[in-house]
Amino acid sequence: MQEQSRILLVLRYLLDTTDAEHEVSTRDIKAMLEKNGIQAPVSRTIDADVDLLVAAGYDIIRTHVNGRPSFYRIEERDFDTVELKVLIDAVAASRFISIEKSKRIIKHLASLAAVSDRPYLESELAHVRSIKKAVGGTMYAADALFRAIVARKKVQFQMIEYRAPDKAVVPHRDGKVYVVSPYATIWSNDRYYLLAQEDERDLIITPRLDHIRKVRILAEDAIPAPKNFDIGYYYSSSYKMYSGPEEDVTIECENSLLGKFIDRFGMDFECIPVTDHSFQATVKACISSTFFGWLLQYAGRMKPVTPETAVTQYREQLMKALESL
Repeated sequence: MQEQSRILLVLRYLLDTTDAEHEVSTRDIKAMLEKNGIQAPVSRTIDADVDLLVAAGYDIIRTHVNGRPSFYRIEERDFDTVELKVLIDAVAASRFISIEKSKRIIKHLASLAAVSDRPYLESELAHVRSIKKAVGGTMYAADALFRAIVARKKVQFQMIEYRAPDKAVVPHRDGKVYVVSPYATIWSNDRYYLLAQEDERDLIITPRLDHIRKVRILAEDAIPAPKNFDIGYYYSSSYKMYSGPEEDVTIECENSLLGKFIDRFGMDFECIPVTDHSFQATVKACISSTFFGWLLQYAGRMKPVTPETAVTQYREQLMKALESL
């Protein structure tokens, strides 16, 4: 038992105090063991312990002096400091994860680094509250949705929205209960979305997880995803997490705005010249006020051509905007 404890202590000590730029000596390890109530072994015993750790897959480098190993360090970790910082930044910025949960995750991530790097990684803790305003309870909804996805069961839930002018959280659509077949969760623009098929309207919806409440996993099996279902599409630049029916839309656009068009829809479209200064392209888009707002920002240099319903709705949006002035 003491041998197992000794090996685990040596491993934890190396993980905590060493990296590619920091190492510890045999004397350091002996002192650590004595501090933890274990009689310091001879040097070759420590070297044998390290051999066992190396055989278990740990990347431990030994520096020899006069033919004998005198210094040890962990050369590579599962995550280096830069990778951990990227993960911590994502957690801190995510509106989906509550403030307290973010702090807990950041501490866990920082503990994977050497002690010398932890203050740098944990410095984000002081700024989490100012980085975001998170809604509590979201993680519980996420956990239930993840379990339903794995079990391939339907779920029901309600959603929230915000009331003006006090910004109070209130039930969406008077507490409407949604019943859906959940397929996946999507991370987009620092937010999580549920990708699911709604029973009532028989279409794919993408509600934000931080707007979902009162999740209940149902006994009924989820409806299988459509045959042409491609989760990669929902990660692509051509899809945005906006409400509204998705359909093929032909847009006429000035040539000078081609880069903006590609930023919004990606490269997967045919660019058909209309005039010397404009082109048309057919893309998938969610017909909604958000989509029309995106078109309007280019001040008439981009417009929908088909279908007629999209043209009519866009015209109505423009008239409403004019009438409000």
